[in-house]
Amino acid sequence: MQFIATPGGDEIAVMDAREALVVEGALSLYVLKHPESNVAIDALRAASAANEAREVRMEEAAERTSA
Repeated sequence: MQFIATPGGDEIAVMDAREALVVEGALSLYVLKHPESNVAIDALRAASAANEAREVRMEEAAERTSA
């Protein structure tokens, strides 16, 4: 299970990494179509940051298992 941290400190559970990428992609498309939407921009920032943090955790886990 993956988690996306919101600016308010809450988390949204996402069942697998592909879904997190879909959420980030959907938010990116929405922001492109509605660049004035501060809520969407904030959500995209949060989703992107959470996805980057997930990638770091996955890389660290892979390094621990290969060492």
